[in-house]
Amino acid sequence: MVTGMVVAGAAGLMSGPKAAAAAALGAVAIVLGSLLLARALVGGGVHSATGALGRLLLGMVGKWVLVAAVFVLAIGILKLPVLPLIAGLAAAVVASMVAAARAS
Repeated sequence: MVTGMVVAGAAGLMSGPKAAAAAALGAVAIVLGSLLLARALVGGGVHSATGALGRLLLGMVGKWVLVAAVFVLAIGILKLPVLPLIAGLAAAVVASMVAAARAS
C-alpha cells in the first residue's frame, strides 16, 4: 500500500489530482484483491489438497474480478486516466511480489 501511495504522490505532482486518485485506486484494488484472496485461503479451516487448490483458484478469480471491477469503475464511471491507474496497480503488484519473496 505504501508503494502505491508513493506512486500516487508522484503521479499527483506530475499530472494533478485525477492522476493521483487513479494511481491510488489502482494500488487499493490490488490490496483489496489480495485481502480477498487471503480470506479465501485461510477461511474455513483445514481441507484436503483438492479443497485447498479449489480455494486458491476461487480466491485468484475473485481477486482479478475485483480488480477488473475497480478498473471499470475508475475508467468508465469516474473517467480517471488509465496510465496512472495501471502504474499504481503495477507498483502494488511488484511490492507484494517482493514482500512474498522476502517472507519465504
